[in-house]
Amino acid sequence: MKHIPLRMCIACRQMYPQCELIRIVRDNETDEVKLDMNKKLFGRGAYICKNAECIQKAEKKRGIERHFKCAVPKELYKAAEELI
Repeated sequence: MKHIPLRMCIACRQMYPQCELIRIVRDNETDEVKLDMNKKLFGRGAYICKNAECIQKAEKKRGIERHFKCAVPKELYKAAEELI
């Protein structure tokens, strides 16, 4: 049986299979935060559920900013909501 990696959503703090979550990456060199559609980009990553409630909760509580310790543009949250 194949191992399925679990990751924690930064908004609801629940564990889910990695394929069910949206990956967000911070590039260490440019400090740019962006969505990782293919889950292959290099850099520190964070995961968030593919539902509007978790994305809004992360935006309200500044979860991505706290995780990466840097500013995150509002467009990132809008782009994540469009992926749903």
